[in-house]
Amino acid sequence: MNMSINTRGIMRHFYSIIFILFLLFVSANCFAQMEKQKYTPETDPIVLENIEHWQDLKFGLMMHWGIYSQWGIIESWSICGEDEEWIKRFRNNDNYAQYKLDYENLQTTFNPVNFNPKKWVKAAKRAGMKYMVFTTKHHDGFAMFDTKYSDYKITGSKTPFHSHPKANVTKEIFDSFRSEGFMIGAYFSKPDWHSPNFWTPDNATADRNPNYSIEKYPDRWENFVQYTHNQIDELMTDYGKVDILWLDGG
Repeated sequence: MNMSINTRGIMRHFYSIIFILFLLFVSANCFAQMEKQKYTPETDPIVLENIEHWQDLKFGLMMHWGIYSQWGIIESWSICGEDEEWIKRFRNNDNYAQYKLDYENLQTTFNPVNFNPKKWVKAAKRAGMKYMVFTTKHHDGFAMFDTKYSDYKITGSKTPFHSHPKANVTKEIFDSFRSEGFMIGAYFSKPDWHSPNFWTPDNATADRNPNYSIEKYPDRWENFVQYTHNQIDELMTDYGKVDILWLDGG
């Protein structure tokens, strides 16, 4: 009996040592990653003041809205080639090319004529929210603002809603929330799966990343970077004071 107890004690001690060594290994790797990507603290006093004000608000509204809403599916991800359980296709599950085409053609039926951001503001304010972040563009590349660098947008001629007086929905949403004292946030996806300079039509789209070698085609990548900067400049210039720029994607 004593031998059995001692054996169990030794094994517990052994497993404890193994567990500690595992934690040390994980910690060392995390520290190594932190060394590679050191955080650079913000120093601009205006930015610091804005951050302090925002983090004290605690409760806000973040909303995704785009052409995918017509199918009632997750934003963008169903056109990604990754095999993930949470990426579900709405239809044509056995024909990716047709599915992607159908998804992009949702632009031609997107016509939210009952759009009324003032109702959203009223509901958010009643709930006690203090700031809002709206998706100006998700990974699918469809712009919910009047960008001049793409026709794949809510104000594009292929979109039925483009002739509506409130077609530039980002402006309408920002103005409505701003008028009620909300801090304004612009969510913007850095990846753009509609852009041929991110997903070139020459190659398959295996995952969420650029489907070509950036090192091999630096000019193509630079064109995409400039395109991205141009759209962000539009949002930061033409839509009033934007308090939060919420960049998403690698």
